Amino acid sequence: MTKRSIVTFILLSLFTCGIYSLYWYYVTTEELNKCETSTPSIQNFIVAFLLGIITCGIYTIYWEYKFYSKFDKLYGTNNAVLYLILSILGFSIVSTALIQNSINEAQENTNAQ
Repeated sequence: MTKRSIVTFILLSLFTCGIYSLYWYYVTTEELNKCETSTPSIQNFIVAFLLGIITCGIYTIYWEYKFYSKFDKLYGTNNAVLYLILSILGFSIVSTALIQNSINEAQENTNAQ
């Protein structure tokens, strides 16, 4: 998984009115599917996004939980429910920043060894 700056992520997400967040979800989903192969792949983000529009966001909640669960399995954390609650309450930028922080820490630990 790619190490990215959290500050840059937050600023780009704010300045692009969330478009960068969509790009981040797409790229991270693709990387997550390549890294963690023991569980079934997560559906492509673009398809999930379109289904979320059709279902008024209900499918997006389901897809986000699957994304967070797969992330937890890869990194050995147990925060999927916390991330989902943050997203539902409108703090998805916080949950994605926390996920990127975990990715960055894992990359630093891998490079240190």
